[in-house]
Amino acid sequence: MTMKIRVIMATAVASVLLLPGTAAALAYPVEDAPLLTGNSLYTAGKLPAAGCADRPAKGKSLASVKKHVKALVTCMNDAWGPYLKEADLSFVPPSLEMTGAALEKKYERYCFGARMDPARSEAVTCFGTGISVHIRPDWIKASDDLPILAELSSVYGEYVQSMVDIREGYNALHADDDKEIQEQLRRYSLQAKCLGGITAKGVWHALGYPAKDARRLLDLAKADADAPKGKDRYFGKSANVAYWTKRGYSTSDPRSCKTWVAPSSKVS
Repeated sequence: MTMKIRVIMATAVASVLLLPGTAAALAYPVEDAPLLTGNSLYTAGKLPAAGCADRPAKGKSLASVKKHVKALVTCMNDAWGPYLKEADLSFVPPSLEMTGAALEKKYERYCFGARMDPARSEAVTCFGTGISVHIRPDWIKASDDLPILAELSSVYGEYVQSMVDIREGYNALHADDDKEIQEQLRRYSLQAKCLGGITAKGVWHALGYPAKDARRLLDLAKADADAPKGKDRYFGKSANVAYWTKRGYSTSDPRSCKTWVAPSSKVS
């Protein structure tokens, strides 16, 4: 998941923003941040359905899963590339790094030294420059590939944020205290979930996913709901994770993903 990179980002933000004497330039929810609240992405309209070839069978070998992952990411590029270019927004296909190793009793390193859980397959954005996928036995042994699509589409949603400078706007936010930092982080993370829902919908039919699996996509998204109140919370409660994922999937329109102006209750 992208959560671990966000933890690093939040920690870095906190170390800068909570210096003695630092005044908060922004208020709840977010003010004077046009890259977040007035981004050109919101006026680009609905993401059209991609016209990709059928996805290859996942198979139950590392090689077949890598082939499958590459096909999914390529289809996501085919959906977002022409759309962003038509809107005069930047598009650079993400670099794609895939690794797979025998299960080890240690964290695997990725990107710039952050750690990936050795017990499960994960995909992460490498600070906006690409996507890193670590394949473990859970994906290889799985009977279907929907968990792979759910993971990749969510991470691709965050990659889109980087391409349109939302990540830049997020990193420039100021806050008074850790509580506000955590809410800003949830707004960022839940927007990625919403854009992930749009991504999944954009490739859904082209890649041959049945309509009945859309409900499962939301259930898989809920798995990212995190710690109880009082602890660091990067996505928020499961109902809100499902809400934003469904919102993106059902509308296909980035305008529906403006978590930055949503009530705090929708990002808790």
